[in-house]
Amino acid sequence: MIRIVTLDEFDPQVLKGLARALYTAFGVGAESSGEVTAPDGMQEPHDAHTLLDVLPRVDAFTDDKVLFLTSKKLAPRNLVSGEAPTYGLSRYNQQRCIVTSVQLKGLTPETVKALARLAMQEVGHAFGLHHCLDPRCAMYAQWTPSYPAGEASFCTFCREQSEQKIRQTKS
Repeated sequence: MIRIVTLDEFDPQVLKGLARALYTAFGVGAESSGEVTAPDGMQEPHDAHTLLDVLPRVDAFTDDKVLFLTSKKLAPRNLVSGEAPTYGLSRYNQQRCIVTSVQLKGLTPETVKALARLAMQEVGHAFGLHHCLDPRCAMYAQWTPSYPAGEASFCTFCREQSEQKIRQTKS
């Protein structure tokens, strides 16, 4: 199960569309599981690592993935090649991940595809998937210029890998 937990108010139709896209991508249930608030004193842009550490516990089974969704800006990451924007972060092969919609202007049920693509990548990392070299795949690196224009889908390799990882967590 993928549990979508919001940190801010989102249109219920957007959450429904996101849950549908995640169900289609991973073949496991996905549902909106309520709202939590960021701890007092956290300033925008939020450090995604810290935020994942301090957000309250969400009722979930051990093999569930928890996707936190925010409309607030996440602090950029410092890479060897320079600074990269942060649209999401995942605890690799663990339970929690976060995605922001701040860069998506006018988030509506019609624009949920771009949000779903970001969420698929972070949930994919939570299931243990790595970045992909196929620019059409949701697991392609987010900070590339062509990423936002892609489809909310996996390439054949990543789809097979996700199915394998999900089967491993269920056994």
